[in-house]
Amino acid sequence: MTTAADIRAATADDADGIAALHADSWRRTYRGMMLDSYLDGDLDGERRGVWRARFADPRPDQRVWLAADDTGVLGFACLYGDADPVWGAYVDNLHVRLDQRGRGLGLALLRRAADWTLRERPGAGLWLWVMEQNHGARGFYRRAGAAEVERTISTTPSEDSAPILRCHWPDPSTLTTP
Repeated sequence: MTTAADIRAATADDADGIAALHADSWRRTYRGMMLDSYLDGDLDGERRGVWRARFADPRPDQRVWLAADDTGVLGFACLYGDADPVWGAYVDNLHVRLDQRGRGLGLALLRRAADWTLRERPGAGLWLWVMEQNHGARGFYRRAGAAEVERTISTTPSEDSAPILRCHWPDPSTLTTP
């Protein structure tokens, strides 16, 4: 079982593995929430381009953590620490490989983001967007103490529209205690 101790800062060498997990996660999770033509297209190549660019020219507040073993990337989280002066640090991505779900890795990655926020952005909250139809993720975030505080319609990467919810932790320290 992967633990918080197995999570490390990601590097540019991890971009392709992160992209592969990201694409696989979207295909498995977002069917019916994003256009099938997008999910069935060159999603791997598109995500590779995104992650290679993020590592090639990272924002100063970008942090990416991952857990990996000899089978590949097990999970990752991407955080932007200065995303919003009201809501705080933004968890842009949190994905765990299907065979690793339910083992605590998602929460360990989320806690890593909370720890960083508490240390580097004292007083800031932590937040993310989740698709309204993604009931599994919404349940996970609620169990982790998030409040769904806003609903809006967003253009997805597949260029269609979907309702999304802002999940917020006003005090990220609520995530850091096991």
